[in-house]
Amino acid sequence: MTAETKDYTALLASIQAHETLHATAVKDSESLAKKISLGRLITFLSGVVVGSAGCTSDSTPMLGFAALLGLIFVGLVGWHARIIDKKRLRQARRDIYARHLERLADGWQDHPDDGSDHLEPGHPYARDIDLVGPASLFQRIDVSHTKQGAETLVQWLGGLRGDAPTIEARQDAVLELRDQESFREDLEAAAARAQGDAKLDPKGFLSFLRKEPYFRSRTLMKVLIHLSPVTVLSVYVLAELGHLPWDAAWAALGLQVILSMLSAGAAAEAFDLISARKGYLEAFRELLICVEKGQFQSQLLQGLQKRLLANNVPPTAYLKRLDRWASLSEMRKQFPLNLVANWLLLWDLHVLLRLELWIEDVGPDLEDAFAALGELEALASLATLAALEPATCRPVIAAADAPLQLADLAHPLLVFPSRVANDVALQGPKSALVVTGSNMAGKSTLLRAIGLNVAVGLAGGMVSASKAQIPWVRLRASMRAEDSLQEGSSYFHAELAKLRSVTSDAEESPRVLFLLDELLRGTNARARHLGARAILLHLLRRGASGLVATHDAALGALESHAEADVENVHFTDVMRGEEMTFDYRLRSGIVKTSNALYLLRQAGVDVEDVDMPPLAPGVPEEQTPS
Repeated sequence: MTAETKDYTALLASIQAHETLHATAVKDSESLAKKISLGRLITFLSGVVVGSAGCTSDSTPMLGFAALLGLIFVGLVGWHARIIDKKRLRQARRDIYARHLERLADGWQDHPDDGSDHLEPGHPYARDIDLVGPASLFQRIDVSHTKQGAETLVQWLGGLRGDAPTIEARQDAVLELRDQESFREDLEAAAARAQGDAKLDPKGFLSFLRKEPYFRSRTLMKVLIHLSPVTVLSVYVLAELGHLPWDAAWAALGLQVILSMLSAGAAAEAFDLISARKGYLEAFRELLICVEKGQFQSQLLQGLQKRLLANNVPPTAYLKRLDRWASLSEMRKQFPLNLVANWLLLWDLHVLLRLELWIEDVGPDLEDAFAALGELEALASLATLAALEPATCRPVIAAADAPLQLADLAHPLLVFPSRVANDVALQGPKSALVVTGSNMAGKSTLLRAIGLNVAVGLAGGMVSASKAQIPWVRLRASMRAEDSLQEGSSYFHAELAKLRSVTSDAEESPRVLFLLDELLRGTNARARHLGARAILLHLLRRGASGLVATHDAALGALESHAEADVENVHFTDVMRGEEMTFDYRLRSGIVKTSNALYLLRQAGVDVEDVDMPPLAPGVPEEQTPS
């Protein structure tokens, strides 16, 4: 058993133990909740019986005992609510480790697939290398529960990387979060207060923060809502004492009722914006407080923590203040109590004023606080990849003209025990690897493994390799061209459009790292060869570097081309008797065999091994370009 296998086995056992622990806690909470629920029922019925008997017999002790049962019932209700809340959090923690177990196997392919929502159409490599979409890297590593978190992660992986110091700072943060398993668990579990599987979106709450304040242009109203209730009470007292007629008291109250009714719409609009997102606000509250309480060493994480402050006030303080006034706004649902409170005290206007004062103090900084929370979730996702991979390393991010070097490179979407690692080295500008090989031998998998690891490395994450140097490059790929008959686009034209995104700006800086798979499949063999050769030389002459996977062994002739540094490598199949197997090992040189006819025969197609007929008259013999 290798060291990596031991680490993987230990990791798997640890995650299974955590899931079992939390699953047991959930069952214990369910059992206790059922017992409390039964106790509530017994207490309530007992209170009704004892209270009825006490009223019938006019027995003070029985009425007192009924009151005691009522207090016990209220206590049980509160206890039951706390147990249910604790159960939900324990379920969230159990589900976290269940998802980790799926990430170690193939179950992650059923995880939410919303990464594509955060990239523009026609991205130059995201879908080609399985960065987003079905069975993608985003599906496997995403642990975000906010839209900002998912968007930030996708944008980093999609090329919005920042400068070199920014990448190094992210690497420090990812390594720290990788080792803070309990914090990552707390961060995910904190979002459990929100109902449903949708990402938390602060858009609704931010619309409340951006709402035009009712009191901004109504300075007189601020005075009236404080002066009017005092005036009504004073007039009432004076009328009661006989110093003023009762008509004056009723007139003062009527004016206050009119004032309340005229402003009811403004208060209701603000309260609706809060109430509609109540569950999300509670989840955001838990997330922000979780980050506030974190203990971090990296400068980036400490900086993100400071960005959660609003007007130099930490989340625990400013959210407690919001909770107080948001809770008081809920009185509007208590009819007729709310009606009386508004008529006598202008209750809703007082609450609205306090909420707007809170927005004035805190609101300008909250949008950045939500953005900082999203960045931290993106870092936690990259840290999850590093924590669940049995062999990752911190890549050296080198200058654009440096070589790409990946030792023991692995594909991060393949299950660890069955995947095969390879060494890949690509020299600086104007260098390429031409990868030939049998069908299903691993050519496309190698290109995607390189693409995913380069994307992760340049985003600030750890890569699936034992040692890595990644140059500062622009990743480009043409591996999947979508045929759209509805748009009148053939496969060939769709591929040309894709290739245009690879070749159009190849001369710009930093250099392009290209990944090309079976170029120009939509045309004949001669045009395919000449076109692929032209595309590769076009890129290399402009300083780009990369890999081309192809069945066209003649493309390997570029190895001797004076204008480029081209190396041939290949995968091959291994025949054991009548059985074809693959070892997925990268070898030097051009592949010497083809398994296409064998695979056709295995599919039930009888292929005769005969010489090809001569070309039609007038068609020149195909020449192998030099």
